[in-house]
Amino acid sequence: MKILFIHSEGNNNHINDFMSDLLLHGLRKLHGQDVVDYPGCWYMYSDEILNREYNINKIWGKGFTINNTLNNYNSIDRTEIKKKIQTKFFDLVIYGSIRRSNLFLEDVIKYNNKVIFIDGEDDSIINEKYIRSGLYFKRELLENIQNVLPISFAVPKEKILKNINENPTNLLAPLVPGRLSTYIYDDEQKYYDMYSNSIFAITNKKLGWDCLRHYEIMMNGCIPLFFNIKYCPKLILKTLPKNRLSEIYDNFYKVLQFYFPFKIYKKKFLSVKKIFCYIPNIFKNKSASLFLNNHPDILEIKNDLLNFTRQNLTTEILAKYVLNKKNF
Repeated sequence: MKILFIHSEGNNNHINDFMSDLLLHGLRKLHGQDVVDYPGCWYMYSDEILNREYNINKIWGKGFTINNTLNNYNSIDRTEIKKKIQTKFFDLVIYGSIRRSNLFLEDVIKYNNKVIFIDGEDDSIINEKYIRSGLYFKRELLENIQNVLPISFAVPKEKILKNINENPTNLLAPLVPGRLSTYIYDDEQKYYDMYSNSIFAITNKKLGWDCLRHYEIMMNGCIPLFFNIKYCPKLILKTLPKNRLSEIYDNFYKVLQFYFPFKIYKKKFLSVKKIFCYIPNIFKNKSASLFLNNHPDILEIKNDLLNFTRQNLTTEILAKYVLNKKNF
């Protein structure tokens, strides 16, 4: 299958879009060089990124998880794209981030190309003019809408941890969402090691419910403590085991009472009750090994979540999902 993938042109703050990048990775794994990324996601290619001057902070998450996932940048034929659209050379045109780039769209529609639109933005806005021209996938989808389907993040299979760390040293991962002082990782492997060396990690809704951090925690054999996941709308995060994660939070949220609440909760999650619950736990042992001894089921939970990630949350599965719906 020949696929033209028009990727995100970024915005003023970042040059990429994770939803677009992860889908491209999965498509390339399935169909190789028959997938043409245009103008070219150079920041994902292990060879091409070395030839570019760029600000690493302009790539979401410093490129962690999408780094070095593609290669042979110049082996992809990106010539005469407009002419190929006009002659229907491609079996399918996918806009990886339709609200950031609609390059060639007039010709795509004029020449009756089959088209899919991906909207990975954090909001729930849907641009209805695109729904009339092709299938539309929305990340933060709140309600059933004709010709609109939900979509969620995924992770490259090759970056999923092979086996859990059975002797983690951290009860709670030191990176705390929203606490910039804990964002100290400039190396991808050290970032992953931080999670694999922890039993639990905090995660929560950002501007949107979906966030790559949820998946990075699980793919490194760590257990998410996901704030308020029970309130996540039905059509969002459909690929995550939401009921299981809600159950895990209910069973283990008291772990958070060992930690100074002003350092682990954003203001919107903070409460007087949490402050008072911390006081009797100030001097309690936060030893990961002691916790494992008292909760022998933890390693099984870590294994289950890692296996779930491997079986359900890879970019290849994401790509298959999108392609299987193309005749929806």
